[in-house]
Amino acid sequence: MRPLAPALAALLLAACAAGPSPRSPGPAPASPAAAAADVLWRFAAAAEAGRWEEAWPLLSARWRAATTPGRLARDWKESGPIGPEAARRALALLRAGDLPVVAGREATLAVAAGRRARLVAEAGGWRVETLE
Repeated sequence: MRPLAPALAALLLAACAAGPSPRSPGPAPASPAAAAADVLWRFAAAAEAGRWEEAWPLLSARWRAATTPGRLARDWKESGPIGPEAARRALALLRAGDLPVVAGREATLAVAAGRRARLVAEAGGWRVETLE
């Protein structure tokens, strides 16, 4: 049993040093901004990795009604560098601790000059409306 103790302690120290990530499972985020950040994180990470079946349900109802996961993948690819750059920037801002600004049923995060992520509050929580 003793040989496992140092390994377990090192693992716990590494986990604590890394801190929580916006994707960490666990209790619901404490604020609307944190909840919006969590959805944006999951969408941007899934899109960046090409996990369209995971990204699609995080879109607003308007976009889900107008597209499919396959169409989302094609649109993302056809966007050129805009989509991937916006996803990278959103993830970098969220990692740095930036949160979307919540105003009523909308949350926004500026990802570059003139570009933003916009989320809308829907019955099931926050959903991505734009990431440009």
